[in-house]
Amino acid sequence: MDESKAKVGINPEFIPFLKGAHVNSIDEDVNISLALYLFTARKITLARAAELGGKSISDFIQILINHNIHWAEYTEEHKKQDDETIDFILKEDGKGKQDESDL
Repeated sequence: MDESKAKVGINPEFIPFLKGAHVNSIDEDVNISLALYLFTARKITLARAAELGGKSISDFIQILINHNIHWAEYTEEHKKQDDETIDFILKEDGKGKQDESDL
């Protein structure tokens, strides 16, 4: 068997549900489905999922959006960093206003 291709037996009852609106073949639909699964299971990155699914990153993001799958993760650490940055900017802005009024 060619190592670049794997033969998979698909339950025939899946066939009516395959070949979605954004795909041209059942193979493409299965590849996208696998990429979606691996991405949501956090086994691969967004870029790798798009690559494996045969899509551009923007097209893959649109597929995620269409399936109500969050593609960006905003963690508590991100929020903490954003809050620190906002505080820093506000302090700098306040300093600048005080300095201007002293002139």
